[in-house]
Amino acid sequence: MCDNGKQRNLFLLCVTKFLSGFAGYIYDIGIVIYLFQKTESVVVVGGFFVSQFLPAFIILMTGGIIDRYNKKILMILSNTAKAVLMLILLLNQGIWCIYIVTFLMNLILEFESSTVSALMVHVFPKEKLFKAASVVNFLDSFSMVAAPLCASVIALYFQVNMNLVINSVLFIATAFFYGLLKVRSVKQKKEQPKKVAGGYREIVGNRRILKNVIFWNLFMFCIGLASPLEISMIEKTLKMPSHWYGIGNAAEGVGMLTASFFILHKMKKMYPSSIISAGLFSAAFSYVVIGISGNIGMYFIGACLVGVTSTFCPLGFKTEMQIESQPEVIGRTFAASRFMILLFRMAGSLMVGQILKICNIRIVYIGIAALLFGTAFLYRSYMENKKN
Repeated sequence: MCDNGKQRNLFLLCVTKFLSGFAGYIYDIGIVIYLFQKTESVVVVGGFFVSQFLPAFIILMTGGIIDRYNKKILMILSNTAKAVLMLILLLNQGIWCIYIVTFLMNLILEFESSTVSALMVHVFPKEKLFKAASVVNFLDSFSMVAAPLCASVIALYFQVNMNLVINSVLFIATAFFYGLLKVRSVKQKKEQPKKVAGGYREIVGNRRILKNVIFWNLFMFCIGLASPLEISMIEKTLKMPSHWYGIGNAAEGVGMLTASFFILHKMKKMYPSSIISAGLFSAAFSYVVIGISGNIGMYFIGACLVGVTSTFCPLGFKTEMQIESQPEVIGRTFAASRFMILLFRMAGSLMVGQILKICNIRIVYIGIAALLFGTAFLYRSYMENKKN
């Protein structure tokens, strides 16, 4: 593929990631604010997060579909399906309907995550993957700044229906831009569809991928613990209106944007493993800052560090997987890894509600930080041993 074709594909991927990310953030933040305003229950909000992770039990079966079929067509269909789900939610906004739609939305999103990771291998050569992913991530970070602010304004001045209509339009636009991508073909082995366990074999058989997934699981367990706490920390502990939750997410977006710019600026001097290490340490520091914050300004500093983590760790973990995996089974490899990652994150979100019954929310944040510091030091030790 010529350079012009690569640049065109990179531009289109940036547009699709921005639009889908913008819509996804608006949905998540808007629904969390809606649920908390309606129920004032961390348990109900926690149920929303758990419904996001339940697709883990199904996503494992989608890897073969990703490897077998045209990935561009799959992305067009998935974004169209998300638009339809938003229209369904316009008709019924009961808590259980929200849970069901969120479950289906995140089943599609997890499918898309593995599909896009596999698609990039078919669009860019492996030596360009880290750079391409960094550029896409940098521009996608703008959605994390703009979408939470937009979601907060919608929650403040409009009904939740406005949120859903905007999402429907954005998902249709995303499907259109995916249709413009030019994808190079990769020969598939004839026996490939029968190898349903190919993803697990790739993970277990490749020690580097296995270690990558283990540390990714530990990281996501901590994120699962922290996610349901945010809106309660803002409204109940810091005594701020619930729409500040969206502004807090915008602060995370600033952190993501800053981290993405840093990676692009230092591209030639950095490796995926180095940004993973930096991301784990920034995650630990972020929850220390949030845990001890006495005002919304200090909370925003912690949220900004969470944004740095949200760029560093996923980008590093995904790029390591893309580089190490075999192209013909990469869809199943990502599906298998996402299955395990979602289980660990769901476990964290299920546990945190019970932990809050016996611990102050600030103590919980400090405990999460301690787990992340331990994970960061273990990862650093692993990388140093590998060099030796």
